[in-house]
Amino acid sequence: MDLYALDAEIFALEATLTSLAGSSRLETLVSLAWYLRQRQSSRALAYSKEANALLNSSTCEPSETHLFNAYISLTTAEIHWLVGDLDIAKNQAKLAHDLFDQEQDPIGLGDTYFLFSSIHRDLGEIEKRDTCLLAAIDQYKLAQDTTRYQIALARSLHNSAIRDPQKTNTLLHEHFDLSLSYPTEVNAWLTSAQAIIANKVGDMGESCRLHIQAHRAAFETGQIRLAILAATNAGDSFATLGDLDAALEWNGIALALSRSNQWPGSLAIALLQIGNALRLLERHEDAKEKLIESLNIQSKIPNSRTFAHTLAYLGDLSLDLGEPEQALQYFEQAADKIQTHDEPVFLSDCWRGQAIAFCRLEQLGEAEEKIKQALHIARAHHNIDEQIKCLRVYAELAKKLPALDYDTTQNINSFPHLSLHYQLEALALCNSIKGINIPADLLDNIADSYAAIEDYKTAFQYSRLAAKAKENRRLNEARNRATAMQVRYDNERHRADAEYHRRIAETEAKRAASLQEAGNTLETLGLIGRELTANLNVESVFEALHRHVDDLLDATSFGISLLEPDGNTLRFVFGIENGAPIPSFETALDHPISSFARCARERQEIILEREPGATGRFIIPGTVATLSLLYTPLMIGERLLGVMSIQSTRAHVYGERERSILRTLAAYGAIALDNASAYKQLQATLAALRETQNQLEEVSITDPLTGLRNRRFLLQNIERDAARALRAYEDKISDASDPLSNPADDDIVFFMVDLDHFKSVNDTYGHACGDMVLIQMRDRLQSVFRESDYLVRWGGEEFLVVARTCNRKDAPTVAERIRQVVSNTPFILLDDISISRTCSVGYAAFPFLPRQPHLMTWAQVVNFADQGLYIVKKSGRNACVGISHTPMDTVDDFYNLIMRHPQQAAEQGLIQIISHQIEDFNESIRAS
Repeated sequence: MDLYALDAEIFALEATLTSLAGSSRLETLVSLAWYLRQRQSSRALAYSKEANALLNSSTCEPSETHLFNAYISLTTAEIHWLVGDLDIAKNQAKLAHDLFDQEQDPIGLGDTYFLFSSIHRDLGEIEKRDTCLLAAIDQYKLAQDTTRYQIALARSLHNSAIRDPQKTNTLLHEHFDLSLSYPTEVNAWLTSAQAIIANKVGDMGESCRLHIQAHRAAFETGQIRLAILAATNAGDSFATLGDLDAALEWNGIALALSRSNQWPGSLAIALLQIGNALRLLERHEDAKEKLIESLNIQSKIPNSRTFAHTLAYLGDLSLDLGEPEQALQYFEQAADKIQTHDEPVFLSDCWRGQAIAFCRLEQLGEAEEKIKQALHIARAHHNIDEQIKCLRVYAELAKKLPALDYDTTQNINSFPHLSLHYQLEALALCNSIKGINIPADLLDNIADSYAAIEDYKTAFQYSRLAAKAKENRRLNEARNRATAMQVRYDNERHRADAEYHRRIAETEAKRAASLQEAGNTLETLGLIGRELTANLNVESVFEALHRHVDDLLDATSFGISLLEPDGNTLRFVFGIENGAPIPSFETALDHPISSFARCARERQEIILEREPGATGRFIIPGTVATLSLLYTPLMIGERLLGVMSIQSTRAHVYGERERSILRTLAAYGAIALDNASAYKQLQATLAALRETQNQLEEVSITDPLTGLRNRRFLLQNIERDAARALRAYEDKISDASDPLSNPADDDIVFFMVDLDHFKSVNDTYGHACGDMVLIQMRDRLQSVFRESDYLVRWGGEEFLVVARTCNRKDAPTVAERIRQVVSNTPFILLDDISISRTCSVGYAAFPFLPRQPHLMTWAQVVNFADQGLYIVKKSGRNACVGISHTPMDTVDDFYNLIMRHPQQAAEQGLIQIISHQIEDFNESIRAS
């Protein structure tokens, strides 16, 4: 399996996939997922998922299984890297690395290190990036995989070209013979490295041309992230040439690719370059919008090189907008971010930006310190362009701060105007660069400085030089525009040539395919027939028929009309035209000009050919006027189901082959629709039976008076909740945590509630009023508890409430709330009679003993709650009593002791009796 693949290879793999099964299908799935990881990430994940499912039932050798799993993990890791989930990407790549390492697979290890290098780059870990890339090169060399080795080596040169283009150019010619032809996937990185070198040495036309080549090569081989980067680099080079239209065009290509994939790293750099082009066009607000959007998108990758560059571009934009304070903040952040990327010249650029901002803020000491540091770096790395820019800032600063601390071998005192010294030194550096066009504004500044010291003769000489420089600049800009136009022309010519060859190849492919098509048609139709007749959903049958018609025939419009039960009407039930649905409509079977009606009446195929603009035909409102129309009846024996039609805007497209295909599809479709209709009727009958069964089940677990649940419902559901609570306590005990010290919301609390003196309601007002009290009692309980809790009518005026997933320490508060909500509001009876009643509440929590959760069953805990209720009843009612655990160990016959003698158990410290509204309760307690 290669590192990358061309489209043709992927198409070939996908074409064979339908006929494969078992391990051969598994291998193809893994390969497709790997090759599509950047082309179509969602499909890559789908193929990986199917491969995983096959692996679970596979009989592959363990080593083969490990390698399949490794590439699935590596595919997933790369997709997570692309979307900015760098931690997940690292973890998935580590899984792949361990599997490859276990199998001693150098190619797999190299692929893993290749991806690790990308991940570390976005994390801003440049040393790790380079170390991983070197490790990949070593592994590929060990495996003797020449193509992979060349890809990794070219990528390494691509990275180093940014820092040291001259040295990289030497290394590039040492490792690659540019007169030879290399694989497309190698050329993507090789031409990208060459393009960066050309950019750094000022050959912008060559840089544009090479970046465009890199973009094409990367796109063809599925290296979409590199294709996006190359497009933005081409845009940057075009911007330097002054062709901002071309710059925006290429950055737009990169942005469209990025938005279609939603990769933050790629989106950010595309927006960054568009923002820079807009800044150069002085569309400052639009530029700021794009740069801020780029910055926000990079929230997942704040340590990337692009993040630092975005900040620096925002700094430049803020200076353009006259916002030095904002510019200073951006440049400071950019300098901080770029420290780890080993790009000293860019760091110098950030410090120079800070110096300009400080200067405009009149913070001249800080400005001097920053420009001094920037110039030191520029000199240390022999970057003349950056030195010139720094010296010009020095010149501006000298106008405000005459006594600058500046290291020079010349006698500054010989210059009465210190700013002039820096300008002349910048000019000397310009003259040292072969073929440079000296900036006209620098010469103008020198002329102004000489004029300021009244040396008008020299000022005039420099003014003339400035005028000549301006003319040279105009000529150079014209040359640049011509170069950009030539590059664009060459690109369009290449694109046209590629399209021409593509069409020739397509024609040859069609010719070869037509020879095989006839043999495949019957087999294809057989497979379609099995698919259709196995489908029992009407809408799915429609969709499948449309899909296969669309694949096999020229069908601008596809439609199905079915015969209504009355036998006199056709209803148009499914139609698609140019991808959009056609609304439903009805047609009488005796319609005089409807072709659907005619086909149904005659029960035979109809083919129509129309001339453009022909009148007298039945056209469905809102549909196009098609020229070729084919109708065929949907028949089961002698029984008519409806009519299927295809139509095309092209003339004379339905020959005997197309008619035969449609007849076959209609026959299969009729069987499928008949089966689906019968199945739908069966499903409706079964659904009605299930609904009746559900209603009976609901009745069996519901109290008919209050609508609350009954004991049967509790028995059906409580075991599951009790098991959950027990597991929670088991986990606490196994984690060595004390359930007594930190109770959580893992308890079940049982509240037994009884209306006090309810019998007197029935005796005084009648049972109808008693029922009204019970219904209102239900409402009050529902106002206290959650929907997820169980409210059970336990019997008569007694209710059991099961509070699920709660905390036992809250039980006293909840019990008191129950008591108050009953006692504080009167019950309304017939004839608006109002009476007051109270209630008694007993409660207990499950598991009863936190340190021994299995010792008491939930039913025993319900009895404890009932015992608490009994205590209240014996002690005067209108109160709450809870029975709770203590830290003391249990004794023999623990349950019976509590049930028979709760007061004695409480005095022994075995339980705690929690009472509300009771000063002293009755000691005579019943036995269980």
